[in-house]
Amino acid sequence: MQEQQEVLAEKPEGLNERRSQAGPQTQRFFYYTYGMTVESDIELPELMPVPASASADISIITAGITESLADATFSGKWVQLSPSQCQLNVQGIARYRIEEGRRILVDRRVLEDERDGVPARDVRQYLLGMSLGVLLYQRDWLPMHVSALHTPTGVWAFTGHSGAGKSTLGAWLHYTQGWPMISDDVAVIKPEDSQAYLYPGPPRVKLWKDALQALGIDTKGLIRDLTRHDKYHLMVDEAFHKRPEPLKALVILERAEEGETASLEPLKGVEAFRTVMGALYRPDVGQEFNSPAALMARIAQLTDRIEVYRYRRPWSLEDMDSSVETLLDYIKRDVK
Repeated sequence: MQEQQEVLAEKPEGLNERRSQAGPQTQRFFYYTYGMTVESDIELPELMPVPASASADISIITAGITESLADATFSGKWVQLSPSQCQLNVQGIARYRIEEGRRILVDRRVLEDERDGVPARDVRQYLLGMSLGVLLYQRDWLPMHVSALHTPTGVWAFTGHSGAGKSTLGAWLHYTQGWPMISDDVAVIKPEDSQAYLYPGPPRVKLWKDALQALGIDTKGLIRDLTRHDKYHLMVDEAFHKRPEPLKALVILERAEEGETASLEPLKGVEAFRTVMGALYRPDVGQEFNSPAALMARIAQLTDRIEVYRYRRPWSLEDMDSSVETLLDYIKRDVK
């Protein structure tokens, strides 16, 4: 628990109290993501719009939020937790309160010495990222930090530490093989399903500038990431599958040593379990809303349902076409 609290406390201090210039919302917007219908006060162009529904799965509401949770069991510099709620105070952007896996309250604030308005896209990045991730855990689901594609032999997902090249590899396979994408950031497994269906999230790709250049994609007009200046958000709505698909394989990416050729190795037992556990999105948060035993049981179930691999490859983008041949041969091995 102490280790989790230290991770959760690594963000900036909360906000001084001054509301942005955005006025009250009257229009309601409806979307589909992670297998849920979303009713929102805030327009979310990153999500797939759907007809209005009287029975949306979750609601996103603009509302005033107190600075602290009344029954908080943990209070960090930017995160507060209670048994049924989580509050994020993102300096200069907004305050988010996630409740019971059903609602996200958004209170837009700015620092007193900052501009009066906060760009809507900045508010949405934290709403569609950490806030939705917390809500998924509150519903006892498994948000997976993966890049995934629908290949000719099923859905293959790629995981690894930050900077392992998940998005780069996923985008490379999409643009060179024409395979539709399922996820580039977070996708969801619902343990209650009879199969390990992977539910897509927002249809966007986050790529570093050098990867965009290697793929011949112009950065003009793309949205820069808030925390990583040389990373860009690329909306590829038409390239994404919108509905859940059974997950066939999870692959952990590793960097090959100099002179080492690309290799793909099946993983079993403890190694496979650790790989699946490592693919969880913000597991420190997940353990706040799920007991360690329950979380491990769900991971063990998922590990038994899918294939797990380790893929080691050279890091150079110039060698990408040759280094992915081993992976492509394996993925396509059952194509008739």
